Amino acid sequence: MINEKDYIKLTDVIYRRSGISIGEKRFNILKPKLEVYMNKQNYKTFREFFHAIRFDKTNEKMQDLLNIITINETYFFRENYQFEILINNVLYELDRIRAIDKPIRILCAPSSTGEEAYSIALHLLEEKYLVEKRDFEIVGIDIDSNVIKKAKSGTFSKRSVEFLPLKIKDEYFKENGLLYNINDFLKEVVDFKVINVMEKERMKSLGKFDVIFSRNMLIYFDEASRREVATTFYNMLNPDGFVFLGHAESMNRISSTFKTRKYGQNIVYQK
Repeated sequence: MINEKDYIKLTDVIYRRSGISIGEKRFNILKPKLEVYMNKQNYKTFREFFHAIRFDKTNEKMQDLLNIITINETYFFRENYQFEILINNVLYELDRIRAIDKPIRILCAPSSTGEEAYSIALHLLEEKYLVEKRDFEIVGIDIDSNVIKKAKSGTFSKRSVEFLPLKIKDEYFKENGLLYNINDFLKEVVDFKVINVMEKERMKSLGKFDVIFSRNMLIYFDEASRREVATTFYNMLNPDGFVFLGHAESMNRISSTFKTRKYGQNIVYQK
């Protein structure tokens, strides 16, 4: 039902709507997924499907499409050294310069199925001192509505929790067959929303943040979209705020507006 020419037309629309550059290499992976969706929606031809995507005023079909093409591979305490830098260094620096009556706000963009945002909350709870001293707000956003729904549910696979210390798993999770349910009070700690980082006004509506975690997202964007997102993040940060990127990403190649901070061998970017 979908040939390579059709696929390129579709990826162009996705890029214009989301900033995500899929590339031709994923054709063989995405073709069967897209065709399954087309069959479920009773589209007889690609032309009919493409027309529905382009002229969908509700944006529901584009959301379905984004849910299909996005990659959401994550687990608790992934690249844990960054959480340790956040807790042991960055948050103590911010605590010294932020008014005590103002919450320190942390954004996870993208949040995927919630493991990263909940990992930050768990590290704060285990550190104890800062979270008892002042308020924190954690917001998680993702373009994929399915993963946001899962994040809000707080239900995770055994693989998602396999790198958690046993003490934390026992204290903050309830085992339910092959699944693990995070404690209800933790589900109230993180505010999850479906937002595309390329939607500048919606991003602006989230307010200002002190820390932004954006790990392994920019690698799916082209240079123009990366620069656009870097500018959005810069504008959303409070003075001296921090950005954490994935280990394969570098803000220095995208924007000259951030200062580079080194903690051991690890790099974080500061406004």
